[in-house]
Amino acid sequence: MMFAILGYAMMIERPRCERIWTMDFKNRLQKHNAEFTENDRKIAEHLLNEKNIEQKSITDLAEEIDVSPSSITRFCKKIRFASFQQMKYELLATRTEKHSKNEEVERVATYYMSIIASTQQFMDTEQTERIATDLINAKRVLFCGVGNSGLIAQEFNSRIERMGIDSTAITDAHGMVMKSALLHEEDVFMCFSYTGKTKSVLDATRQAKSSGARVIVITTNHAEELTALADEVVLVSNHVYVDDEKFINTQISSLFYLDVLTYRLLGDEQLLNQRNKTLEALKRFG
Repeated sequence: MMFAILGYAMMIERPRCERIWTMDFKNRLQKHNAEFTENDRKIAEHLLNEKNIEQKSITDLAEEIDVSPSSITRFCKKIRFASFQQMKYELLATRTEKHSKNEEVERVATYYMSIIASTQQFMDTEQTERIATDLINAKRVLFCGVGNSGLIAQEFNSRIERMGIDSTAITDAHGMVMKSALLHEEDVFMCFSYTGKTKSVLDATRQAKSSGARVIVITTNHAEELTALADEVVLVSNHVYVDDEKFINTQISSLFYLDVLTYRLLGDEQLLNQRNKTLEALKRFG
């Protein structure tokens, strides 16, 4: 089973120029997917399924994939490896042994830890600060999402409402477009789309952009039209790299990011005080 066990190194405090060199193989594929040629995709798919990479030379792989050795070299450079050998070493490092059938709890815990650490590799402290500032300064905030992404939108809306930020979460397709049409330049539109392809979210985002709102997109896919509309794109880890069809939680990476953003927001004394007031009111009258 192809799966990454990643350490909790604090990537978010490192300079941006260094981040790519500490990013694991599968995250590199996700990050640079939009740049891939047809040959690149063939190489990536083969490498993800190759069981004996340590025994293969670049020539061996080129023959198996039906590409030239130079194509593999270019692929390595494209995903920011210095050489084929460095890529091979990193690919080997992302593998782990299969768990026994009696270790469900440990297995799921490992999946959680891996996805969280994987998402951490994408995080940018400066971007998180910008987004926090946008939310603090916004006149209104509109959150949108459908399905599981809609649940994330509702969860974050519940959090920041308690901080005194004027916000709404919409999960209905028509409601998204209507609310987006009423936004202005001083407002923020934040949408959640796991695939980046959800039509209703895309339509609402187009409308929000047209209305002049600042657009923030949280997704696993940087290659879609949705991200082209965004002022800020927050890329989170894609759970499909967990090679286990029984693991279906697509929300962990987004929730982890929102926990980090919430922590930053509550570093603002006014927001923290307002949250404490709302919690106290709920204790008294809720």
